[in-house]
Amino acid sequence: MKKIIHSAITATIFALTLVGCGSTEPVPAPAEPAVEEPAPVPVPVVEDPPEEVLEEEPEVMEEVAPQPEVSLEDKEYKRSTTNVTVTKETFVEDKTRILQIIEDLALYMKNGDFKGWTSYLAPESYSYWTKKPNLSKASQRLPKKGLRLNTIEDYFKFVFIPARRGRTVDEIRYDTETEVNVVQVDADKDIVYYTFTKINGKWKLSLPKNPD
Repeated sequence: MKKIIHSAITATIFALTLVGCGSTEPVPAPAEPAVEEPAPVPVPVVEDPPEEVLEEEPEVMEEVAPQPEVSLEDKEYKRSTTNVTVTKETFVEDKTRILQIIEDLALYMKNGDFKGWTSYLAPESYSYWTKKPNLSKASQRLPKKGLRLNTIEDYFKFVFIPARRGRTVDEIRYDTETEVNVVQVDADKDIVYYTFTKINGKWKLSLPKNPD
């Protein structure tokens, strides 16, 4: 009987021991130390460099002095003295005198004044047109057939006057300092109606010769 009781007690103790062991919470394993992650390294923000703006330098224009306006008289003077060196004062003086002579010649032509005409004639021209061969040769070129030039007065009436009647001359042109053509300006060309030669300081009318 005692042996049975002792066995029961032993069994009970053993059962309790098992129960106690079963209810005991397991001991947690030691936690591993936390590994700290390195703090993120800030990435520098690279800003685009500001665009370099090239400042345009102001264009420097060469200052041109205003040109003085050229008068019509100065333009004519330049045209008239292309071949020679003549002062403007001489040009004005020569042109004034020559145009005065032409006015006288226009009056002589109108009145048929042969003597007045010859007073302005250069000696060489007078001599040339008093020679018969020269008059005869000129007769062959007359528009009116059958008309003959026998004297220098015929030349004055039938050659000189018709070629210049009603013509208006505008300007003079120097060939040399002592030889001047008086012209009518027609568009871009000059038509010569008178030629003057300075002899002993006076302007004399020179007549054209027969063509060779």
